Amino acid sequence: MAHPQHPGRTSRPLAQPQLPAFCRTRRPITTTLRLGDLRQLQWLLWLVLALQLSTVLLVLAGPVPPTAAPLLAPVESRP
Repeated sequence: MAHPQHPGRTSRPLAQPQLPAFCRTRRPITTTLRLGDLRQLQWLLWLVLALQLSTVLLVLAGPVPPTAAPLLAPVESRP
């Protein structure tokens, strides 16, 4: 829907949005990654997986039942 032009007003072109300067630069982005870094990341992922698995197993196991009372009462011996 077009808005009517008011008399005496000239239409001006709308300003185009400008990206920030850091978005307009054309620097290549490269990252060097060593094999040792990948090994450390792999061990960290295994550790997180083991912790999550142990937590799931604890939740599935449910609450620990209370200790049962002994079946036989201790016998007092009189001298």
